[in-house]
Amino acid sequence: MIYVRADGNGKIGMGHIMRCIAISEEVAALGEPVTFILAGEEAREVVEAAGFEVLVLGTDYTRMDAEWSALEQVLPQGATVLVDSYYVTEDYLRDLEERGTVLYMDDKNEFPHPVTGVINGNIYGSDMDYRTPLVMAGCDYAPLRREYREARGTGRPEYLLITTGSSDPYSITWKTLIEMGKRPLLKGFPMKVVCGRFNRDYEQIRALEQQYPRMQVLQNVPDMWNLMKDAQVAVTAGGTTMNELSCMGVPAVCFSFVDNQEQITRVSKEKGYVHFSGDYLREGDAMIPRMCDAVEELLGDNELQQNYRAKAYALVDGLGSKRIAEALIRLVQE
Repeated sequence: MIYVRADGNGKIGMGHIMRCIAISEEVAALGEPVTFILAGEEAREVVEAAGFEVLVLGTDYTRMDAEWSALEQVLPQGATVLVDSYYVTEDYLRDLEERGTVLYMDDKNEFPHPVTGVINGNIYGSDMDYRTPLVMAGCDYAPLRREYREARGTGRPEYLLITTGSSDPYSITWKTLIEMGKRPLLKGFPMKVVCGRFNRDYEQIRALEQQYPRMQVLQNVPDMWNLMKDAQVAVTAGGTTMNELSCMGVPAVCFSFVDNQEQITRVSKEKGYVHFSGDYLREGDAMIPRMCDAVEELLGDNELQQNYRAKAYALVDGLGSKRIAEALIRLVQE
């Protein structure tokens, strides 16, 4: 048995949960069962829909050091655990490693990791100085669901895809669509807009379908790979979605709105894998028109699109989850 300790909700989104599901599906395919341990109920439905058992601690996901009494009741001694949370501490990981074997999904490298292994599947991951016995870093370890690698190269670019993840606390999707409505090229371009399960502007955005003749608004999309494979260009926030789009070879106009996304978008821009790279936390609403300028530029330049498409496609092969799962299985067997 492999245990996953992760959380997802309206404040932190579902990125941690989704990448752990991707890895867990590969683990299960190799014959090892997986159980998720969550602080609260918000992500239970998503995890159970993916076919995994869920244990809920009933604790505060922001205070992981305080969950030990609840965790010890469900986590057996000697367990192999995959941890994915920004609220862990060095002490938490050390105590957990003393009980078993721990792999930690990291994005920031903010403190030493007293665990068996670290996973950082971001574009900058291989530049991090990790000191753990096992290090899996860089886009070769981007944790995507197997459907992404199976859908690679099968699409036909047709529309503009807009996605900001499971939550959109600054209403960036709504503001972007209002700005696009002022621009004839964008307002009339075929587009699909994905609203996450925690997007508070969903009804307002749906109402815009009456004004935008070629726009379709979707929510809680279970097969994002099908949308991505046929996207001509995507507007996206940083995070897991960046690697998903790269795997599909979709040219992306990217931005960040939380601090952990900033490094992903900045490095991707510096290395020439994406177009634009604004930071809403620094720029606020002034970012929106600049981002729409970038979308117009990219949609109007086929050569530029092909350049980004080729680079993105070569960056992520979609096998990261499988590589991580194989490492987890080896740890269990040892």
